[in-house]
Amino acid sequence: MAVSPVSAPSPDPDLVTRMLRHFGLRDVRLESVPESYSSTVRRIVLPDGGRLILKIPYSRQKLLRELTALRALQPSLPVPLVVDAWVPEDDDHQNGGAMLLSHMPGAVIEDPVTPDLARKLGVLLGLLHTHRLPWYGEAFEPADPAAQNWWEVVHRRFEDWLRFCEGVVAESLLRRAVAAYESLCADLPEPDGPCWVHADFRPGNILVSDAHVTGLIDFESARGGSADYDFVKISLEVWDAVPGTQEAFLSGYDSVRPHPEIRRTLTLYQLHNAVGGLAWCVRRTDTRDPFYAENLAVVERILALRGRNRAH
Repeated sequence: MAVSPVSAPSPDPDLVTRMLRHFGLRDVRLESVPESYSSTVRRIVLPDGGRLILKIPYSRQKLLRELTALRALQPSLPVPLVVDAWVPEDDDHQNGGAMLLSHMPGAVIEDPVTPDLARKLGVLLGLLHTHRLPWYGEAFEPADPAAQNWWEVVHRRFEDWLRFCEGVVAESLLRRAVAAYESLCADLPEPDGPCWVHADFRPGNILVSDAHVTGLIDFESARGGSADYDFVKISLEVWDAVPGTQEAFLSGYDSVRPHPEIRRTLTLYQLHNAVGGLAWCVRRTDTRDPFYAENLAVVERILALRGRNRAH
């Protein structure tokens, strides 16, 4: 089941032009970039034929997340190089800053993932999780003492998302989701972290060329977390779609580091992430988008499966 974000909000028509002027770029050609959702992204073709990526995140916070992650992970992982960046002093959804990134070879994964490619994706995620952080949460700011218990961070975000959903998502569904969530919290392992987590690790953010992984992009949600948090979207979009990919993915991951106890956490994170997706749409007042329906379907599927398991 592919769960893809909704399209990015339409930017100020002059925003891209202003950013090009800010970075001193003239006489360039712009191309749209697929799989660009919560940020405005353009491929820049320079007069000499060279290419760059202009990324204008939705907020200053997202910009800082991505800049911090890319600078920390270069050059040990195949991630874009930060060529230049502008970080405004104040956060404004219409003025959240921008960055120029190197153009990575390859294209995002669009075809079904084969077991061979799944193994390579597992290696990539394992390598990411070898990069440790001193705390959980935002990597670009000092540690929040209240955020040093990973599970408290997870639960607090879930509660925040529930508040956004109230009055929009059916009350009976939310009650059942909360009950299922609390039940799933009864058997949680020690967190596997803090390490860098991408928080949107899925085919649409992975570049390949000739079945070889060439890049990992879109770090605007990256932070310090527990490694198992990054298995949610790959499980929904790859493991559930192609038989044999889960075993291959975990084999690749285990060649780098032992995989976390996803047996005890994956369903919880899937529910957590799906409620977050609903809240994301509600905050942007767009519950008609397919992303809302897809996340709602994930919640309903988890609740139905747990109901059948109890019945047996």
